[in-house]
This record gives sequence, C-alpha cells and structure tokens, in this order.
Amino acid sequence: MRALLSALLLQGAQGFYLPGVNPYSFSEGESVKLKVNKMTSQKTLLPVDYYRLPFCQPVGGPKMDHENLGEFLAGDRIESSPYRLKMKVDMFCEQLCITNLGRGEQKG
Repeated sequence: MRALLSALLLQGAQGFYLPGVNPYSFSEGESVKLKVNKMTSQKTLLPVDYYRLPFCQPVGGPKMDHENLGEFLAGDRIESSPYRLKMKVDMFCEQLCITNLGRGEQKG
C-alpha cells in the first residue's frame, strides 16, 4: 500500500498554463459570450475586421472585448457579437438580421 501511494505521488501531474487566461466552469443554463475576431483571407493572407463583412451586428454596435493584455498586444480585434448561447441548452436556429449582398460582395 505504501509503495503504491509513493508511486502515485512521484508520477506527477499533466497540465498546461496559458498566461493571462483563467479557467472558468459554466453552470448549466448560464449565458456564454460568443466573441468574434478578425478574419484572414486564404488568397491575400491579410486580416480583415469581422464587421467589415456583411455579418449581423449587436444592437448598439459591436464593442471591443479584450480579456487580457496579450490579446491587445497581438493585435487581435476581439469584439462582442449578437449571438446568444447557453451552456448545455439545446437551441435552434434564430434569425438575427437580414442582409442584402450586392454584386460586388457576392464575388468575395
């Protein structure tokens, strides 16, 4: 018994740490913020602001939502989104907005 306990204590633990990010456990039914970031084109490899494309925006416009200094220094443009999610709750598709894609936007 003593040898087994010693072996378990000496084995060590596996894990990782992401600087500036704290783990958070959501409760069932709790709201989960869905955030958006920049998008990168496969053709040009240039980043494009998410809301420069014709996506639905939150009421009152998107708000910057940096969680830590690393996101800010990396140039990530993390913004709020209009999507609503709840932890471990089945949800169905909902219409957020209607957008009209013109000819130039359809070419992509």
